[in-house]
Amino acid sequence: MEILEPYESLSVRAVTGQTIRPGELALTRRAADCCGLGAGDRILDVGCGTGATADFLTSRYGVTVLGLDLSSVLLADARQQHPALKLIRGDGMRLPVKTARISAVYCECVCSLLPDAVSAMKEFHRVLEPDGHLIIADLYWRITDETMSGLSAGTGGCLAGAVDRHTMLQRIESAGFEICLWEDHSNALKQLAAQLVWSGVSLRAWWRIDCTSDACRGDRRPGYCLAIARKRVAENDPTTG
Repeated sequence: MEILEPYESLSVRAVTGQTIRPGELALTRRAADCCGLGAGDRILDVGCGTGATADFLTSRYGVTVLGLDLSSVLLADARQQHPALKLIRGDGMRLPVKTARISAVYCECVCSLLPDAVSAMKEFHRVLEPDGHLIIADLYWRITDETMSGLSAGTGGCLAGAVDRHTMLQRIESAGFEICLWEDHSNALKQLAAQLVWSGVSLRAWWRIDCTSDACRGDRRPGYCLAIARKRVAENDPTTG
């Protein structure tokens, strides 16, 4: 999993705050409430960054959180700000967690960065306990056609692995999940994009796509969404042991 430098940028973080994503903690809170998270639940925060989500969930919901990130820069910041949190350096593609031990997996602005989101979904399914929840808040392509492919390939930016809604949900379901909720929150992305531009941060450098070109037509623009899914458990499923 490649570390994306814009997320480590102080100029970007000055705009986004410690969450480094659209909407700050609003969708984190909404997902926790939808899933009924509380004391005794074990949460894995994949791509924990500076620890904003882990700290919020721990203090507000009383859950136990393990934060995982590849960036030593962001983890150093997180450990300085939240010394009581359990944060480790690791890859979202190979989770250092035993099978069926996690109540909920948070992936906020992570899946669109993964080199193989399909394989990652299977890893998320593996570590979740029966009926555990997968929570994804991420960029996606808003389009009028049902599916698309290849637009983001090779960009290397935040949209590198973004897909359309149909493809995103299909990947989640194919990994053994049942979709519980899907919501569009593209207004949060628009607000953040405007703030970044106003502060002098180039969206082209952030996304690695020139959205003044045909890459972002009127019917095909970046969006932001929240998806929540529940782990389906088949009879004799080895991930329940």
